[in-house]
Order: sequence, then C-alpha cells, then structure tokens
Amino acid sequence: MQRTYTLAERGTLHRVSDYPEQASTPDDLLLSDTDFEAVKQLATRTNDTGTASTTVADALLTYSLYRGHERIVWRNYVGLLTFANGLSLDVRPRAGHLPTLLRQLPEPAFRHLDSGRFGAQLLPIWDIFITTFLHETAQALASGLARDYVVQDETLPIVRGKLRVSDQLRHPHSRADRLAVAYDEHTPDIAANRVLKKALQVAAARTRMPVNQTRCRQLLATLADVSAPTSLTADLQRTQPGNRLLKTYEPALRWANWFLRGQGPGLFGGSNVTHCLLFSMERIFEQYVATGFRRAGVDVRVQESGAWLIDDHQGTPRFKLRPDLLLRHNGRIIVLDTKWKLLNADNATGHYGIDQADLYQLYAYGKKYDAAELVLIYPAHNQFQEPLQLFGYDASLRLRVVPFDLDKPLNEEIAALLGYLTAAVDRSQPF
Repeated sequence: MQRTYTLAERGTLHRVSDYPEQASTPDDLLLSDTDFEAVKQLATRTNDTGTASTTVADALLTYSLYRGHERIVWRNYVGLLTFANGLSLDVRPRAGHLPTLLRQLPEPAFRHLDSGRFGAQLLPIWDIFITTFLHETAQALASGLARDYVVQDETLPIVRGKLRVSDQLRHPHSRADRLAVAYDEHTPDIAANRVLKKALQVAAARTRMPVNQTRCRQLLATLADVSAPTSLTADLQRTQPGNRLLKTYEPALRWANWFLRGQGPGLFGGSNVTHCLLFSMERIFEQYVATGFRRAGVDVRVQESGAWLIDDHQGTPRFKLRPDLLLRHNGRIIVLDTKWKLLNADNATGHYGIDQADLYQLYAYGKKYDAAELVLIYPAHNQFQEPLQLFGYDASLRLRVVPFDLDKPLNEEIAALLGYLTAAVDRSQPF
C-alpha cells in the first residue's frame, strides 16, 4: 500500500513507537518500525566491501542515537523518494520556491514547472512534476505523433518490400501462396511513443489531481494505436537525446525517462529505492543566483578552481579552492558564496546562525583570489530582510552578508545586489 508523508528539509525522522504520545509533524516525522527501517537501510547502507558507502545517501541522511532513541536527520535535499515497501517521502524546502528555482536551471525539462510556492498550494511534489510532464507531452504531440520507418517481417500472399529468401527456404509456409517478406512501414509505433505511453500510465496511476487524471486519459487516447513496450530498457535507450526526429519530444522524454527509470538527473538509486527525484537546494540556489548575474551581463564563474590553499608542498600546490561564484565587475574581483540556510538577524550572540567554518573558508578565498569584496548570500525571510553590518577580517578585507529575496523577479534582485555593492564602494567603505 502506498504511503506518502510530507517531510520538511532538514527534518528528523523517528520511530512512532519511541514517541507514542507525540503528534507527527513535517519537522519531526514519526514512522512505523517497518518504514523507519526502510529509511535506516538507506542511511546506513554499506558497499560491497562492507565499509560505509560514500554516496549521495551520505549527504542526504544522517543516522544517530539521541537520548537512547534512533533518529535520522534529512539534509538539504528536496523532492521525492519512494521505497520498495510503498513508503514515499515528499520533502519540501523550508523557504519554498522550488519550482521558481528549478525553472532557471539549464535543464530544459524544468522550463514549464508551476511557479506556485510549496505551502501556498499544498500540491504533492509528484503532482507538480506530473503536471509539467503532461504539459511537455501535450506540446510534443500537438502537431501529431512522431513516425518513423520500421522494418516489418511478415508472411504475405504478395511480395512487399523484399523477399526474405533464407527464411522462405528454411521455414516454408504451409500454404504455397505465402511469401516471407520484409518491408518498411511508416508507423507511430516507435520507441519514443511507447515510452511516453508507459510514462502516462505511470502518471495516471500516481496523480491524485482530477485535472491531471483527465489529461492523462486524453493523451493516452492520442496514443491508442501505439503498443506497449516489449523491452522498456531497450526503448528507453533508443530515446536518448540527439535524435533530430525527436527534437520536439526531448523535454517530455526526459521526464518520462526519470519517471520510468525511477531516478532523476545526477541522483542515486538503491536496492530498496524505486523512485528518486531529489535536488540539492545548495546547488540549485547557487545556479539560480549565477543565472541572474549572467543575464545581467556580469562575468561570473561557478565553482572557479584557479587557486590553491597551499601554494607549495614538496613541489606541488595542495587543496584546491572552489568558491561558489567568482565575479569580475567594474574592474574588481568579488567572491560570493551562496548558502541555503535561514539566518536570524536578531540573534547577534549566536552569530545570526552563520557557520564559523564558512567564515574561515571565505577568508581563504579572499586572500588567495586577491578579492576586493567577499559576500555571503542567504535567502531572505521575515527574520532576515536587510544586510548585516560589515564583518571586518582585517584592515583590507571585509565581508558582507546579504539577503536574496526569492519573491522578487530574479533580474530585479540581481540589480539591487549589484547596486548595493557599487554604493558601498562609492561611500568609500573599506573593502
């Protein structure tokens, strides 16, 4: 039986048997022993050598004991994870905005994601993704089904195409007037259409939105003359990007591949995982901000790796430095790090929630890249609306900590950030 639970990013999973009087919430999700064990198996899985596995699962889940009880902490990944026992975790970002951020990624399959915020409309992530897949499929099929020539081997009373002489001699038909022939048929029964049909059937079975169910039935009717895949693996392989005939199909086929393979772009599977569509909010936020700078015509490099922490050890440099974003703007080098975390501007004694390790890291970036400015960017929210006061490392190096408002258009927020940095220089504030 399918069981879907909503979990907050950085939420914690517990056994319900450990807290029988406590109500389950997205921040503290209580699971049955069976469901908890399924997640625990992923969090503590080992590789073939019996040692701890160093995969995405390690960055995704942290298993520990707390006051004698087991717990599993989810990290900065959001999306959907489905297990073989029927458990599904619908993981949502604390700051919302996932569709808005995904739409700015280079991946074209995300371009039509619903921009509505999670929480404002309580749509399961599956239905947001399915809605997008249905839109892309409708677009792909709008001008008619793709067709291609497919070789048909049949036994007919006439010669059509070419005679299969060896088959005719080796396996003569019981009727003398039947001939073994091979011919090309221009048909819609091709791998791409079979994959879309199968993915639509999966979507129809999974969606709970009546409008999506209706759309699935309509699109399946369009594919009524297309057969079911005899080898889904082979058909999926034939639909990889690069076929010019299927150019208009590509966004829909990407979604279909993710649904049918049970694995999203660059993600992982496992023996007890059936579907995985998870996204690192750290990377998505970084790419979102970088996209804004590129559109503004700013020279920005993502994960720049031109400097080392140690210039020389035994004749070679060591420990490569990779700042999130490196800008060259108005003759200055600016190092920016994006952090997907909610700061509290009122909590000065707790350093506003800034990790000390991030400050060490920015200091190294500033010195090694000879940066004019250092900037930490966090999502804006009710408790963080204005830049914090300057952080002075020394007389020549300062750090700015600024909010980035995801409710505003990307171009406007980038323009505001660039204006703020320029104004700071004009006021002759040391940086």
